[in-house]
Amino acid sequence: MKRNKGFWKKPLAFVVMLALALTAIPLSPVHAASSGMAWASQQIAIYTPPSGGVWYPRLLKLTPSEWLVSFDTNAGGGNTRIVVSRTQDGGYTWSAPITAVSSSAGNVGNGQMLRLPSGEIWLAYRQVVQNGSTYDIQLNVRRSVDGGNTWSNLPGGLIGSSTASSFKGLWEPHLDMINGTIAVLYADDSPAAVGTTGRQNLYMKTWNGSGWGNRITVSDGVAAGSRDGMPVITRMNDGRYITVFEASDVAGHPFVIKYKISPDGFNWSVPRQTMYVPSGNGKKAGAPFVVKLDDGRLMAAFQTDESSANTGDPYTSMFTMISSDNGASWQYKTNVFPVSDTKSSNWNALMSIDSTRIAAVTSATYPSNGIYLRFGHAVTPTQTNVVNNPGFETANVAGWTTYGDDYPNRILIHGANDGVGLPAAEGSYFVGLAGTSGPSTSYVGQTITGLDNGTYTMRARMRSSGGQNSCVMEVKDYGGSMLQTGCPVTTAWTPVTISNIQVTSGKATIGFFVSNSSSSQWADIDQVEFFRNE
Repeated sequence: MKRNKGFWKKPLAFVVMLALALTAIPLSPVHAASSGMAWASQQIAIYTPPSGGVWYPRLLKLTPSEWLVSFDTNAGGGNTRIVVSRTQDGGYTWSAPITAVSSSAGNVGNGQMLRLPSGEIWLAYRQVVQNGSTYDIQLNVRRSVDGGNTWSNLPGGLIGSSTASSFKGLWEPHLDMINGTIAVLYADDSPAAVGTTGRQNLYMKTWNGSGWGNRITVSDGVAAGSRDGMPVITRMNDGRYITVFEASDVAGHPFVIKYKISPDGFNWSVPRQTMYVPSGNGKKAGAPFVVKLDDGRLMAAFQTDESSANTGDPYTSMFTMISSDNGASWQYKTNVFPVSDTKSSNWNALMSIDSTRIAAVTSATYPSNGIYLRFGHAVTPTQTNVVNNPGFETANVAGWTTYGDDYPNRILIHGANDGVGLPAAEGSYFVGLAGTSGPSTSYVGQTITGLDNGTYTMRARMRSSGGQNSCVMEVKDYGGSMLQTGCPVTTAWTPVTISNIQVTSGKATIGFFVSNSSSSQWADIDQVEFFRNE
């Protein structure tokens, strides 16, 4: 993606937060590889800066309960540095961050960690030093021999460097083990690599014991007519390796998500394949990440502005997709961190925790600036809400599906100060389904995947004017006939429940439908829940 002049690859003039949601895991079989992922509604904040910004979180698992997260920050002022925070309880609480990399000469960022078989931890990063109109950019490595408590320079750790009269160079180093060999992937738009084409190439280097070897071309962006960037690699269940990256070779879109699959992780003379092209002319999808889940499936993450009324990185949010066939196809697109039209959840990462859970992290400007984490479940936890954006606190319908021009014409987001004069059931916002100039219908719903067979409950707080042709809360696609219950006719928030939902299809679609006979009729919804019973 296009870089600005603020020492960042992408416009990062906003602060971000990372949250984590964690719940108890039932001892039940792992899902079949076609069941999606159920995301718990809860988010946990890892770090919220008192001032300044945070970006680019990356997770590293040391033990099942002890993890590290690195991220870039300029909290408190000064140059951007890379800090590391620790959890020892599986993500519930996090330590104050310590500095792993800093430089008085310039800004550092794009930190990413790898734990070696010996237990030593490496952290690759980018440094930018500006002298007038000259930019000196390096990729280098720090290491820790005490579990991430202290950090020092890795002898021979310099991955590469470049000098340019503009903000160009080497970006986004990503460390991984490839068939027992330490490797690093990175993007290069330096004049020495791509000239003045405006394109960008992807390269790999391997560690020879005392330094990095010759570069291997992973993707020739110049030849493809593309600005390829932000490569991330993982080993697939069949032993091959997949690299995901952003590309600019699809007309009408600044960036899309592409990938390549190598038979051995070193030979990348293989076709470019398309993972995701955002809907809407001018919309982008970028900053991808990919991991292999413990059940063998692949999960990819990326950010896109396609769901926002605005365009650009400050308005993108995190989505995930799943492949059950080693990258041949991708499905179950989910907005993991929904945000409002003026907020973002960017520069995301994933980490497989165990056979039932995955952690997603983001640097977001919603609900406030900081680093957040949320949990996905391959085995549905009990008594845990799995509705996305359950209280419409994003002040929009992010995470929900509507039809035609329902939103925002007949689906209205109400807040405490919008003139309605009624508070939300919980939080600051709620959604209203209403008529406009006469009889009309409106619908809002979402499909929840990754559900184990079992008994579920749907619940919401509702109120309505009454008099509609139809006003219902419903659940369908769960493996049985549609279940509905009517809206309560009252001005008071009232619990509405559908019980004994016998899920047998691995998913369920929950929703609310209104058919009004006049423009004065209305129905309000808040605090939506869908959970598996004990």
